[in-house]
Amino acid sequence: MKKILAFALVLMLARANAADNQARAILEKSVAITGSLRGSSYVMKGFERQRGKLIILEVLTKVNVAPNKIYTKVLSDPNKGTELLFVKGQNSDKVRVNPGKFLPTLSLSPYSSMLTKDQHHTLLSSGFNLYTRLIKDAMKRADDQKRFDDVVKLEGEVVFNGRKCYKIVLEDPTFSYVTVTGKAGESLYTLNQRLLVPECIVVEKNAFVKNFESDLSGKQIKVPSAYAKKSTIYIDKDTYMPIFQEMSDDIGVFERYEYSSLKVNPAFKEDEFTEKFSEYSF
Repeated sequence: MKKILAFALVLMLARANAADNQARAILEKSVAITGSLRGSSYVMKGFERQRGKLIILEVLTKVNVAPNKIYTKVLSDPNKGTELLFVKGQNSDKVRVNPGKFLPTLSLSPYSSMLTKDQHHTLLSSGFNLYTRLIKDAMKRADDQKRFDDVVKLEGEVVFNGRKCYKIVLEDPTFSYVTVTGKAGESLYTLNQRLLVPECIVVEKNAFVKNFESDLSGKQIKVPSAYAKKSTIYIDKDTYMPIFQEMSDDIGVFERYEYSSLKVNPAFKEDEFTEKFSEYSF
């Protein structure tokens, strides 16, 4: 009897280790693909926590990675039809904004409060670069703490938007809050890029941080120790693209992004990132 129990225990541990190894392999392949993208296009439905409630925003987005070019059209109210166009190195690195409704086209900074009001991210975070960096960082921290098996779990498979996916859950047992000092010229966006912390949580935890244009130079800033306490990701079994991402902190879900009509490395037309493109209304 003891031999049978021992064998059963060994089998269970072997299966657990196999699942952990598979989770690592899935994530490594996913970030290898997202990290080498030349471009993408997709419809994204976002749910972002604002003043305790999840606000829904749906957008059509096209991204060319290098040089960086981004086009976005808002598909949901109240700003349905608004178009945004950014091309690195053009228009003084400002975003061309077509608000529709017979209003004139504007040029605004990507960090402008007019563009980022009630938004968790700037237009510059479009695409999958942030996802790539966050997953690589989470895996490295888990390995450094020798806790990968505790942090990263493969929780089977799901079907999402008709696509078969791996369900990966990353849960950081060391999640906490720390205080950092803003560097000279620090903004909410540069703080995110430097520490990989969510801008929205920084705003929630620091009353003096009003928006992406806030000057954080020399300020004592309360930030989370990681981007999220818990992250749930659905990775498409065919493409290894993350088509569902849900992030939670110590309060609960603070953002969720769902992707559909996703195209990897599409062949953009020569004028697709210009105001003259026939499908746009600039």
